[in-house]
Amino acid sequence: MSNRFAKPEVQAVGAYHLRPHVTPIRLHMNENAAGFPDDLKAEVWRRVSQRDWARYPDFYLREITQRLADHAGVPYEWVMVGNGSNEILQMTLLTTVGRGDHVVVPLPTFTLYKLQATVMGATVHTPLMQPTTNFALPIDEMVWLAREYRAKAVVICTPNNPTGTAYSEAEIRQVVENVDGLVMVDEAYREFHDQDLIHLAREYDNVILFRTFSKALAMAGVRVGYCVARPELVQEIMKVRLPYALNILSETTTLVALDHPDYFRETIQTACCERDRLLAALVALPGVHPYPSAANFILAHFEVGSPTVFQHLLADGILIRDVSSYPGLKDHLRISVGLPPENDAVLASLTRLLVK
Repeated sequence: MSNRFAKPEVQAVGAYHLRPHVTPIRLHMNENAAGFPDDLKAEVWRRVSQRDWARYPDFYLREITQRLADHAGVPYEWVMVGNGSNEILQMTLLTTVGRGDHVVVPLPTFTLYKLQATVMGATVHTPLMQPTTNFALPIDEMVWLAREYRAKAVVICTPNNPTGTAYSEAEIRQVVENVDGLVMVDEAYREFHDQDLIHLAREYDNVILFRTFSKALAMAGVRVGYCVARPELVQEIMKVRLPYALNILSETTTLVALDHPDYFRETIQTACCERDRLLAALVALPGVHPYPSAANFILAHFEVGSPTVFQHLLADGILIRDVSSYPGLKDHLRISVGLPPENDAVLASLTRLLVK
């Protein structure tokens, strides 16, 4: 039964949700399995305890914005920080897209892009990326759709979730140069690919980059993200950002993380090595077709069917992500890269199921 107070665009979509399973090994959220180290947590608590909790944080978030600007290599005015990159992406759509507008989102990708644009009242065009091409961007179709419908925005995730595909600067530049709308580039997994698209934001006024500390920087529980774009656009998005976008714990944890880049550089390298090891092992299993990944997860097709594999792993206390309902991903599952013992457990469980 629909609620008469909710607008039609909201009633037309399903809620973003996760399966409520609780398991010893949780490899379904693409987190940095190494975690945030205890000594840095202690430093966070020390700094937070010295803050006045009865007072609001800095309204303009000046220190963290400057640090993030320095981190990204852009001027202060090019950066806006928020409560996770998803929230900033939503605010960007709220700023730029309204009822009757058009947005292009190639699928399969993160489901929130289409959901959020639809809720804003936009018509979302969804050209398909094909498994046979390792989910290459359908650039010609994207550009045609954006021009035909005068799309206000095109959304690209690189490396893409859930496929793990990384798109080159040249590929994204081809889209940017051939559309009039805003090209929104989600770089949530950029550290695992060591790719930096900051040149595009500097060169073009229709590019905005979204970045997060939730994945590579092991801060999913803290919720910090930021965007990089021309100051004129950032100023407009800031009009719809809620006051005091970060609490003092989130702000302080980010500053501590920025003070210790070596730790995270090491854990990222470890995750990439484990990703490559896991990929090679999956290739060797019968009936499994994993795709190359530039992120901290692997997408794979299973000939025995995704329900069989999902339930088998779940019975062994391992939770992964079932993405078989995504367009073009029937019988596909996404496995986050865990710690070496967790990855070993996945491989052992799959071997028991698939090797006769």
